[in-house]
Amino acid sequence: MWNKKKIPFFRQELLNWFQVNGREFPWRNEAVTSYELILSEILLQKTKAESVAKYYNTFFKQFPTWESLSHASIDELAELLKPLGLYNHRAKRIYKIAQEYKSNSGVLPQSTTSLQESNLSTVYISNAYKLFLLNKRAALIDVNMSRVLRRYFLNREFKDIRNDKIVQELAHEVVNVKDCKELNWAILDYGALVCKASKPLCNKCNLNLNCDYYQSMPNKDSDLIFSEPQLNFNYGPPEDANPLKPLRLLSLFSGCGGMDIGFEGEFIVHKNSINEESNPDFIKSNVNEDYVLLQPTKFQTVFANDILVEARTAWLSYFQKRGHNASIYHVESIVDLVKAHRQGANIFPSNIDIVTGGFPCQDFSMSGLRSGFNSHKDHKGKIIKNEIPTIETRGKLYMWLRDVIEITKPKIFIAENVKGLVNLSNVKTIIQNDFASADENGYIVLDPQVLHAADYGIPQSRERVIFIGIKKSALKPSSLKELSRQTINDKYNPYPKPTHAFNKKNSHLKSSVTLKTILGYLKEPEESVDPSQRYYSKAKYMGKHCQGQSEVNIDGIGPTIRAEHHGNIEFRRLSKEHGGKINEELEIGLPERRLTPRECALIQSFPPDYQFIIPKSRNRFLISASSAYKLIGNAVPPLLAYHIAKRIEKLWTLYFKS
Repeated sequence: MWNKKKIPFFRQELLNWFQVNGREFPWRNEAVTSYELILSEILLQKTKAESVAKYYNTFFKQFPTWESLSHASIDELAELLKPLGLYNHRAKRIYKIAQEYKSNSGVLPQSTTSLQESNLSTVYISNAYKLFLLNKRAALIDVNMSRVLRRYFLNREFKDIRNDKIVQELAHEVVNVKDCKELNWAILDYGALVCKASKPLCNKCNLNLNCDYYQSMPNKDSDLIFSEPQLNFNYGPPEDANPLKPLRLLSLFSGCGGMDIGFEGEFIVHKNSINEESNPDFIKSNVNEDYVLLQPTKFQTVFANDILVEARTAWLSYFQKRGHNASIYHVESIVDLVKAHRQGANIFPSNIDIVTGGFPCQDFSMSGLRSGFNSHKDHKGKIIKNEIPTIETRGKLYMWLRDVIEITKPKIFIAENVKGLVNLSNVKTIIQNDFASADENGYIVLDPQVLHAADYGIPQSRERVIFIGIKKSALKPSSLKELSRQTINDKYNPYPKPTHAFNKKNSHLKSSVTLKTILGYLKEPEESVDPSQRYYSKAKYMGKHCQGQSEVNIDGIGPTIRAEHHGNIEFRRLSKEHGGKINEELEIGLPERRLTPRECALIQSFPPDYQFIIPKSRNRFLISASSAYKLIGNAVPPLLAYHIAKRIEKLWTLYFKS
C-alpha cells in the first residue's frame, strides 16, 4: 500500500504548481455548460488535450446542445470526428448517450445508481460525470494521473487502469478534498508537462525527494537545475521524532513560525548572513554559491498555536515537509487553551523544556495606538465596544503566557515583543516581575535586552525586546549564583553577541548585509513562477507624507515589515517622478512597484523556499499577498531566533542539572 503521510504534501504542492502552471482549456472555463463538459471528456479519451482544444469550437458549433446532438446520425458524427482519430468508436459512444438523452425526455442521470445503468458507465466518463455534473468527489483516472500516482506513491508497474484497483483506490483517496476538481486538473497537467511518460523532468520536479520513482533512479542529482532558486530546495521525506533533538519546545503565538524555524535550525540563509569566525559551528553545508544550510539544533517543536488560520496554513506548509504533524498546531487563542486545561482537557504536552512566545505587540508598537495594557481588542483580536479592558484583552495576553509557563514548568522561557514596549512608562518592569512570579516566584527573569536584527546578519531595521526566564530549581547551584548577579558574566549570559557591524564596529564583526546581496538574484514578478514573488501589493504611490511610500535603500538594510500595512508596503523601486534613486534599474525600464512578499521574507531572513502565498484555485488563495505581508510582519526573524537558540543550546549543560 501507499504512505498516507505523503498525501497532504502531494496535494498542496500540486495545487500550488497548478495555480501558476495549469493549462487553459475551453472546458475549464467557469461558464462552460454541463453538456460541453461531459462531451469534452469523451473527446479527451486517448487524445491529447491540445488536439481537443483546437477542435472544440468546430464540434460545438455543429452540435451546440443535447437537442441538436440527439438528431445526429452515427455516420454524421463519425465524419465530423475524423480529425481526432478513433472516430467510429467516439461516434457510437456519443450517439448512444444522445439517444439516451432523447428517450429520457431530456433528463440525464441524477444519481450514482442511475448513472451505473446508463451509457455513461465507463470508469473515466462515470467519474467525470460525478465530478462535474453531480458535484461529487471523483478521480479522473487516465494514463497521466495513473503514472503520476504510481511514480510518487507506489513505483510499480500497473495493469490496465480500468482493472487496477490499487491505483483507483489511491486516486480517490488523494482527490477526496474540497478542491477536488482543481486537484484532478493539477495531476493531469503535471503528468502532461512534468511527470511525462518518457523523459520526465524529475530534476525540476518539486515532488522529487518524496517520490519513490525518483529515489530509485541512479545518478538522480547529476543535473539538478536551480532555474529559480527559492523554489528548488528540497529536504527529503518526512521523518519521525528525531532522537538528536531531545529538547521539547512549546511555541505560543507562533504565527507562521519565525521563532520556531530559528529554534529548530537546519534552514537556508544567505552565506553573507553568517559570520564563520564568530560562529564556526553554524553552517552544515553549502547549498549553492550564495546559500548555506544551517546546522540543526537540539530543539523540536511539539506544540504551536495562533488565532490566524492563515498562520497555521503557512506554518504547516513549511513544517510538514520536515516531519511535523498537523495536529500539533492549534488555532485557538491562548485564553481558550488555558481555560480548557483548567477544565480538565489534555491540552499541553508533558516534559516541556522550553516555552517561546511573541505575545501580541500591536498595543506596544510605534505604528500601533500604543494603548499597552489598556487594549480595546480581545484575545481573538476583535474590537471590544463599551467595555473596560480585562485580563483577557490583547494587551494582557502575556499573563496567559505566564499561566502556560506555570502549567508546563519549562526550564527556560523566552518571550519577545517590539522595542516600543520598553519606552512605555514602567511596562517592561511590570511584565518582567509578572513573569518572575510564575510558579510561585520560581523563575529568574533576566533584564530584557533589545536585539537589532542587522547586528545578526539580517538586512533589516527591526528591533525586538527579548525576555528570558530560567527555572531556579532546575539550575545547578553555581549557575543559579551567576545568573542572580546584577551583572552576568559573559560565560553565563544567554543573549547572543552581535556578529555583524551595524550598530557596533569591531574587527571581528562582518559587514552588515545589504538588500542588493539578498534580493539581487530574484526575477521580476511578471517573470517569476514563484507565487510569493509574483503576487504583491499594487497600492499606488500616495506621497511622502503617508506611511509606506518610500523606496528601499538597495545598498543598505530594509525596513521593518508592518503587520498592519493596508497595502502600503515600502517600494522596491520608485519612478523618477516620485523620487526613485535606483537609476541602473530605471534606465533599463523596470517599473515602479512595491516589495513582494518574497522580498519581504528574504529581508527578514526567512528561508527562500518558505511559501507565503498559497493558491487555492485560479485567482483565489489560501494565503493572499495581503495576509502574507501580515504574517511576515508579525514574525521574529528566523536567523535572530537561531542565534538565541544556539546560544541557549550551548549553555544548556552549563546551566542545568542532568
